[in-house]
Amino acid sequence: MVIQIITVFVVSLIFLNYAFAQSQRPSMTVMRRSGGFLLRTKPTKEQKKFLLPNPVDLKKYEQFLEQPKTGIFRLMPDLDCTENANVLKADAVCLNYIPESSYYSFREKEHTIDLLADIRLRNGFLISDGILSQGILVNLGNIELEEVTPASEGLNFISSFLPDPQGLEAQKQYIQVMRGVKVGAYEYKKAIRVMQDATYALRVIAYKGNIFRVFRGYRFDLLDGDKRIDITLVFRVVRTEQDGGVTLLWKEIDRKEAPRIEFPKKDKKRKLTRYEG
Repeated sequence: MVIQIITVFVVSLIFLNYAFAQSQRPSMTVMRRSGGFLLRTKPTKEQKKFLLPNPVDLKKYEQFLEQPKTGIFRLMPDLDCTENANVLKADAVCLNYIPESSYYSFREKEHTIDLLADIRLRNGFLISDGILSQGILVNLGNIELEEVTPASEGLNFISSFLPDPQGLEAQKQYIQVMRGVKVGAYEYKKAIRVMQDATYALRVIAYKGNIFRVFRGYRFDLLDGDKRIDITLVFRVVRTEQDGGVTLLWKEIDRKEAPRIEFPKKDKKRKLTRYEG
């Protein structure tokens, strides 16, 4: 199956003023987090229980999870239940949909909204394409997480990648990774197929910046309160489920300060909604 992650047009929006209508959904409210505000629908307590990893997995990896900068979580398939801001789906599937269950932020160590996610699950693919972020994924094969270090084979491209702080150049890098970069036996992409017992590496450069929006008369920065850092980690698919959900076990191997992205000044005579040229 071939998956289209995003068109060049949407890529441009991601690195400029992203079409925020996607996140202005009828059920969303403004919630405070870490000094900032965010539009999101939180799962209920019962829904959160359903999102907990299988007790068998928690027991199996108990020792591993005692180490710092590790974690385990479930991801449910993105069923387009919250994709359209103007359409509230009420079919049987979406009525049982758990908010934020398809999106996860390793930086915040929690499920989150799609725009701020470091990884999401859709159509059997793991995808890293959060707003104002450069995500790079690679399949390292069937290797245990404990064996992976920053010097491991397959991590050289990810570790040595230099994110450009200039908006136009950052967009070019984004498109390059979106199309795929082949280095030796490894291919680095933004979307990669889920495979049981496979280990993946992921680097997320969450650029610092501001995206101001207005919701019900309140002006706020979408990125305010979101931890904007440059993080590298490895994760392993330890469980796949019949409904398409997966359980990921992960550990962080590096983090650093993320650059602040700089965009060209807007033409005062016209409002830019995408890159031109």
